[in-house]
Amino acid sequence: MLNEIAEDMYVYQHVSLDEVPIIPWKPISQEQVTFLNTCLQSENPESLYRQAVLDYFNKTNLESTCMHLQKAVKSGHTGALYVTCIVLLFSGDEELKQQGIKLLGNMKKTNGLKRRLRICRNNLNSILKMIWVKNPVLLEPPVCCTSRDQHHKKRRWSEVEEDVTCEACVADQEINLLSGRYNFD
Repeated sequence: MLNEIAEDMYVYQHVSLDEVPIIPWKPISQEQVTFLNTCLQSENPESLYRQAVLDYFNKTNLESTCMHLQKAVKSGHTGALYVTCIVLLFSGDEELKQQGIKLLGNMKKTNGLKRRLRICRNNLNSILKMIWVKNPVLLEPPVCCTSRDQHHKKRRWSEVEEDVTCEACVADQEINLLSGRYNFD
């Protein structure tokens, strides 16, 4: 009976991965690999998010990134929503960048998401410090706000999150708070 419960996809979809390192520092057993793969196949939101982050920042696999992010966002994973914004901002496509600016601006305006935004950024920064970032688009951070002189902010973005109203400035601020926080291979 317990074996049947353990094999239920619902359990894998909702199990917490908080204690599971994203990048194991020592080899993991076949049972652990099977567990993690089952979590991913069961569409565990945290597992989908982690895979998307690795696919985008480490493996430069945009198709897999988008597929995993879409599923994780649909499951309500706020970190995946945040990474979706970052991927859109760095896309190199002006229309997608504008979507990322709008989405990030909406996150910043929504009380519940605004509080989670810093946590999402910090979690992503923690992951990026653990992996080799290989995606070359990250070498040239995009500029989102083209009206810099018309806005009340410092000449350069600081390390501290500032309260700004321009959505493009919010995006520039997020890019600044992420840029240079990773080990580039």
